Amino acid sequence: MMPIRTALLALALAAVPTVVTAAEPAPPTGLKDCPPFETLRKLEADKIAARQLKPLATPPAKPALHRELLAMMERDQNVRNNAAASAKANSGRPDQPFILAIFQADQENTSRMRELLEEGPFLTAKDIGRDGIRAAWLIAVHAERDPELQGRLVKLLEPLAKSGDLVPQDFALLSDKISVANGEPQRYGTQFRAAGGINHPQPIADVASLEARRADAGMLSLREYGCLLQQFHGIPVDLTPLEPAAAAR
Repeated sequence: MMPIRTALLALALAAVPTVVTAAEPAPPTGLKDCPPFETLRKLEADKIAARQLKPLATPPAKPALHRELLAMMERDQNVRNNAAASAKANSGRPDQPFILAIFQADQENTSRMRELLEEGPFLTAKDIGRDGIRAAWLIAVHAERDPELQGRLVKLLEPLAKSGDLVPQDFALLSDKISVANGEPQRYGTQFRAAGGINHPQPIADVASLEARRADAGMLSLREYGCLLQQFHGIPVDLTPLEPAAAAR
């Protein structure tokens, strides 16, 4: 099975932020005195590795379903790796067939996941293994065109993150993506958006306890994460969260 890239780098960092044009943008400044990019990447990789889950001692109770979910996950990664290779060979722009392949894979995976949920409960480590749960998480991440299904999956995956059957950083990313898509404040600060040439966190709920939530999930501090984003995208970062009205524009 093809390994999934580091979740917060492969998913949170891979998408270029949406640019919002401000009437009088502030001069881009950005975060100062950031650690080197490779240092931050290693720090995040170490944090994620520390939370990686071991397979269960017993095989999944639903082996056919387990295999199907892993195949869906592998397809998800294959089409994205192919598109990334095409983009690298074409000045950052993948050829159209690779983009269409991602769309088709996501559509088919989402449709099949909906069918599986209708057939009955199965999202347990006992039934599909922890790697099967991670496959379901990845399908949920890329199910943006079916927000109702995303909402159902995030509710089913939350207790699995708490019980230790899903990596907490993975759940944090999915939770924030869905909150932002629904116009609600995010809880972990993983989602940023550029306004006036400066990248800001999307609105955040209960900012005072944000760092505690990030630490509890095994994530970088917001400043470390902002430095990582700034160096990855080349867009200055200001850690002041956007106001809800600005985020909606």
